[in-house]
Order: sequence, then structure tokens, then C-alpha cells
Amino acid sequence: MSSGATLALFARLIVSLSVVFGLMWFLARVVRRRGIGGVGSGGQNRRPGVQVEIVARRTLSRNSSIAVVRAGNQHMVVGVTDHMITKLGDADLAELEVENLEGQWTAPSPGPTSGPTPSWKAMLDQLRDRTTRR
Repeated sequence: MSSGATLALFARLIVSLSVVFGLMWFLARVVRRRGIGGVGSGGQNRRPGVQVEIVARRTLSRNSSIAVVRAGNQHMVVGVTDHMITKLGDADLAELEVENLEGQWTAPSPGPTSGPTPSWKAMLDQLRDRTTRR
């Protein structure tokens, strides 16, 4: 092959890639503007929904835990495993003994935090418990 043919082939490759990337960029903008797909919407065009928050969580084994979840005005106790979440019952937060909130680590809620922030030591201990073979 001559160098002219190689250069033409390389130019054709660059043009084709430019068209593909341009089309991907354009489709991503359209999807983001219309709010199709929750990940790329960036918070725009979201319908108001129920605020869900994990109040407390206790690990039982490597793959299971119990969590107290607040959804709207209702508090529930749920069992969480790798494959399913089961509602164990309703909870009244006034009756629950929530002890040592600094020792628990859960994913931070998206809103302003009102309780104590989780400590790094508690987070590392929980991650160590989840990754240790038993």
C-alpha cells in the first residue's frame, strides 16, 4: 500500500470516529434534557416522591443485615440480604433503643445531616466485617 492510500484510510477512520462520537454526544444531550433515565437527568424533571432514609443498620453476617428505614412518616424494620429485602415489621422510633450512633456507619443521606456524622473507624470496622471470611 502506498503512503497516500494509508493516509486516506487514516482520514476516513478519523471522520468515522468523529461522526460516532458526535452522535453519542447528541443523544446524551437529548436524553438528559428529556429526563429519560434517572442517572443522567441530573435532578431535572424529577417527580416529587417519598423521601427514604436509613435510620439505623446492624450487620448480622457477611451478607445480611437489619435496617430501620424511614419512608415518609412510616418507620419499618427490614431484613437485607444480597438477593432480597424483606419487611420484618413496623417500628416506633420512640420505643427503639438507638445506641452508639457514632459506631454505626451507613451511606449518608442526600439531604442536610441532622445527626452525628459517622466516624472513619466505624466505617472501616463495618467494611472489615463485610469482607472477612468466616
